[in-house]
Amino acid sequence: MGTKQMLISLTLCVGLIMGMTAADRSSIALAAETPKQEAVRKMGELNALITQAKGSGIDTTREESAVWMASEFIKYADWDAANVAKNKAQFERVKMFQNNAQQLANGLPNFERREVIQMLDTAKSELTQVINGAVTRRAVPKVNWSNITVQNDQFMSNGKPVFLYDYFSKPLNITTSDPTLYNEYLGKLDHPKAISPIFALDEAGTIDQTKLADLKNRPTNTAGYLMLWHDPLPQWAASKYGPEILKGQSFFTKYDIDHPQVREIWKDVFKGTIPTTAGKNYTKLGYILANEPHWFTAKGHWAAVSNVSTYTMSKFRTWLEAKHGTIAKLNGLWETSYTSFNQVNLSIPLDASYENTPIRYDWSRFNMDRGTEWLTFLHDEIKKYDPAARTQLKIMPDLFVEGPRDHGIDFEALTEMTEIIGDDAKIRKRNMNSTGPESWESKYAYYWEEMAMSYDFMDSVSPNKPHFNSEVHLLSTTQYRDLYMKPEYVRSTYWQTTLHGLNGGLTWLWGRNADGSIEERLQNATGGLGESYAASVAQQPRVAQELTKTMMDMNAFSNEIVKFQRERKPVRLFYSEAAAINDYNYMEDQFDLYESMYFSGVPLGFATKNIIFKQPNTDWDVIVVRKTEEVTEAEFNALQIYLDNGGTVIIDDVSLKFNEYKRPRAKTLTAGSGKLIKMTNNAVSGIASKVMIELSAKGQLPPVVLTENNGLPSKGAFWRVVPNGANTYLMTIVNIGKNTSNISLKMANNKNVTVKNLMTGKSSPASFSLGSEQVLLLEVKPVP
Repeated sequence: MGTKQMLISLTLCVGLIMGMTAADRSSIALAAETPKQEAVRKMGELNALITQAKGSGIDTTREESAVWMASEFIKYADWDAANVAKNKAQFERVKMFQNNAQQLANGLPNFERREVIQMLDTAKSELTQVINGAVTRRAVPKVNWSNITVQNDQFMSNGKPVFLYDYFSKPLNITTSDPTLYNEYLGKLDHPKAISPIFALDEAGTIDQTKLADLKNRPTNTAGYLMLWHDPLPQWAASKYGPEILKGQSFFTKYDIDHPQVREIWKDVFKGTIPTTAGKNYTKLGYILANEPHWFTAKGHWAAVSNVSTYTMSKFRTWLEAKHGTIAKLNGLWETSYTSFNQVNLSIPLDASYENTPIRYDWSRFNMDRGTEWLTFLHDEIKKYDPAARTQLKIMPDLFVEGPRDHGIDFEALTEMTEIIGDDAKIRKRNMNSTGPESWESKYAYYWEEMAMSYDFMDSVSPNKPHFNSEVHLLSTTQYRDLYMKPEYVRSTYWQTTLHGLNGGLTWLWGRNADGSIEERLQNATGGLGESYAASVAQQPRVAQELTKTMMDMNAFSNEIVKFQRERKPVRLFYSEAAAINDYNYMEDQFDLYESMYFSGVPLGFATKNIIFKQPNTDWDVIVVRKTEEVTEAEFNALQIYLDNGGTVIIDDVSLKFNEYKRPRAKTLTAGSGKLIKMTNNAVSGIASKVMIELSAKGQLPPVVLTENNGLPSKGAFWRVVPNGANTYLMTIVNIGKNTSNISLKMANNKNVTVKNLMTGKSSPASFSLGSEQVLLLEVKPVP
């Protein structure tokens, strides 16, 4: 092109640009923006809206959270752009990401920036609606992290129930005074370094003052928790007491819990530390007695112990003598020919040939009792020096809902023993190791069985205790990861879990330092921890923000949500540990019944021998017994006494036929002064229908009726209703189904209703569609 032609072209271009509107010129400029520039610009626009809203007296806590998250994740994206190789190495650690680790690492920075942009757009849209008056919402209460109290089943802040949130675990070398990692957005719970046997320097009980210093000198600004760690044993103890003290090791407990010297070491550690920690803010949420305790003892299990000590076997013999009385009785049950209890000896791990035998039953029951006795010892020793202490346990709920019962964990006994219910329950989508769809995927958006069933059980055992999950696995697990997780999943799972009684939790995990770099421990770790960073929440801006926003929303409505948590459970499924030990499929059968009633609007609970004897029987209306073939005589008698006192029992045609050793039981339940309904089979549909008939007759069905059509034969809308003043009801709905549900609401007496969405202040029709993973909190009133 010649000079003259270039000048003509340039003149035409200038003319075209000068003829454009300001909006047109702005569009060209915006089109040239990088994702980072767009994110920064939109963060400024949201800040301007926040200033405008504050001028009108509008609470902007939620939007301030979005701005903070945006700022942090823009920083994180910059770090990720400069450290592609480090992120590639993290993705390569996870099997499902190995084939495209480079691509994921390359794309991560702009993925995070685009997520930030979507997050800011959502926040701007919502705040604009609030400013315009289209949406009204309740202000977010500030959590007083330094003055959390425990009142019955709730954590309290400023005189109001509060749902606490934080992450497990944040970088270990960052102090809790760091405002970047400890704040209103990521949580501000304190956690001193764990207490462990290595605090004891010698047999005399000398305490390592360097380790004690963290507890002595630690500021007590915010509420927190203190962990007991059981790995490793001091080297001097291992040398002095020999290999016997190291037998019976499990994954997180690296010594023999029955060895007397182990207990002496712990006594010395507690004597030297608990007087320092007693009454401190950083133990307000309790002492966590153990991290995921378990002692699997069946050969072939991935976590089975390789042996047990002579102390354990001696304790087993004593247990057997106390249970059976005579060696002749034991021989009759075990089909053995011992001449004394001292001869009893089992090879651990137990061979599969012992399955479904009295020997396997006795060992499994003993293993639970010794686990409970060990953890109770820890509890009691702490209380010697801190009488006001609260304890909790990080017990794994999958041990409750799954089949094997050789793990040494008695959920009921441990929930009764501790002052705070504790666990590390998970919800997830498809297991990343699965070769195809899982059975639940035909009906549900995610796997919720473990959380719901175990939480209802623990709440039934201890209804007046707060519940703290010290390792919340709703966003990721060693078997589940989703880099492209949607905010709807986050809100749905945290809301559902809170409805089931959760009062606080530490989400797994926050793996970034304040500058955005990956925590050094995660870069160097192996195994499950080493696989945990890739596609976790610190790479997911919208996920992180939705978690925080969900907690803020629940705290804004904490008084209302507590009403759902405390709702009476009129239906109780009978649970027998004897049946669970004997029948590998027992919990699966119980879930079938539980699931069949889960979407009825009726809160479900459990009854055991202890619950029947220790709690007011008026707390429920009916006990249901299904596929519970083997029960102890004490369990059978508890049901009979309940009937004699006027209770109602619905039972199938196979339950209670045998004792715990599978010996036939001649006795059968009789109605007594109560009502005994015998079903001719064990089909869940017939039993569930009969339960609803009984509740209807007793006036215990929900006052509001929800009907649902989601195009599937199964239901997916989980809902609850509680009174909230005269002729007014609170209702919450969580669609955990895989499809959108078409929902209609009416009063139980068939009256029409008015509906208001409490999160937006907007009126709603009584018939509406609710997408999968969507959550509602409603006010429902009958039309006059």
